[in-house]
Amino acid sequence: MLMRGLTVTLMALLTALALGASTAQAEIVIATAGPLTGQYASFGEQMKAGAEMAVADINAAGGVLGQQLRLELGDDACDP
Repeated sequence: MLMRGLTVTLMALLTALALGASTAQAEIVIATAGPLTGQYASFGEQMKAGAEMAVADINAAGGVLGQQLRLELGDDACDP
C-alpha cells in the first residue's frame, strides 16, 4: 500500500511535468494523502516518512529540472 501511494505521487509529479509545469516557479509542489490520524494512522506515518525521504533524496540530487520539490500532506483519516 505504501508503494502504491508513492507510485501515485510519482505519477502525478511526472504528469505535471509532462503537461508543461512553468519553469518560472522556484519549487514544484507535490502532495500525498493518507491516514495521518484515526485508526490507521500508523500506516499514514509510514507513507508520510516514505514521501518525505523521496522528496529529500530528489532535492539532494538537484531536484526536478533544476527545481526543488515541496511536499504537501493531506489527512484523509482513511475515511472515504
